[in-house]
Amino acid sequence: MNTSQLEKRLMQLTDNEIYHLQYPNHTSNRYSRIEKVQINSEEIYLFKFNSLLKERNICLNKESRFTGIPKHIHSVIELNYVYNGECVQTINGKEVHLHQGDVCILDMNTTHEIYPLTEQDIIITIDMRKKYFIDGFLSRLSTQGLVSRFLVEVLSESHHRKQYLIFRENEEINIHTIIQNLLCEYYDFRICSNEIIDSYMIILFSELLRNYERKTQNTNHRKGGDETLLLILKYMESNYKTITLDSIAKIFGFHPNYLSAYIKKHTGKSYKELIITQRMLQAGFYLKNSNTSIADIAQEVGYHNLGFFYKKFFNYYHMSPIDYRKMNTS
Repeated sequence: MNTSQLEKRLMQLTDNEIYHLQYPNHTSNRYSRIEKVQINSEEIYLFKFNSLLKERNICLNKESRFTGIPKHIHSVIELNYVYNGECVQTINGKEVHLHQGDVCILDMNTTHEIYPLTEQDIIITIDMRKKYFIDGFLSRLSTQGLVSRFLVEVLSESHHRKQYLIFRENEEINIHTIIQNLLCEYYDFRICSNEIIDSYMIILFSELLRNYERKTQNTNHRKGGDETLLLILKYMESNYKTITLDSIAKIFGFHPNYLSAYIKKHTGKSYKELIITQRMLQAGFYLKNSNTSIADIAQEVGYHNLGFFYKKFFNYYHMSPIDYRKMNTS
């Protein structure tokens, strides 16, 4: 399937859309077969996706136009992409407006509903089990450094209990092309399609992470929020071998005690734990991608006592550096 065929398929009226054109304001008959659960004294629908995800890792779908989706939750992670037009939702009671090119990631069990879509509103949903979402590819993206690791945790663990994340359309990255490739592969399923779809998903989330980080690069570090945190993590990632808590505090204009509490509050880890994490990530990278001796790797990541390095490595990876290298180079 090529993009022209895809566009034609997406714009073509489905049976459900024809039904809703004929019977406006009618709820689809399928809702009579969907289980309901009670949340905050209110009955809402529960979408399980058991049959759709029985033989596939993810499910892609175009939402029906000329109707909305009543308040519901999912037993899976869902990504909404506004392929064309716009979309208005309520998420946890808050009205959210999405426009063409925007991406919204919803954690499982997040209450939301979608307002009726017009003919021009093409909304693509990607649903996946949380285990696949995290273990399948996000875990691969967290091995590059503190910033990538933090951003992956934002996506995979609903950081600060937000339960959803929105990525606004950015002309510097072409999410649209990635989504098109995903849909073409999904609709025209062939040999190796699962592997190709997985690869596109890695590219998709890599671009989203890169976009999230890029937004902070020119942000004044006194603005607060995630922007400040990402700048601090980026500085720690680049200078982990030589920095101290006092030196970072001086650069960012904080008292060391305040900075220590700030880091702990927003990452769940102490300054020392983050430095150890960065050292271990870098050590793992060297072990997987070079023949450098373990003693030299220990020195390179800031450990002058080899025995202490082995101890920290085992605490982090639950195996020795030798076993880690064997496992990742076999």
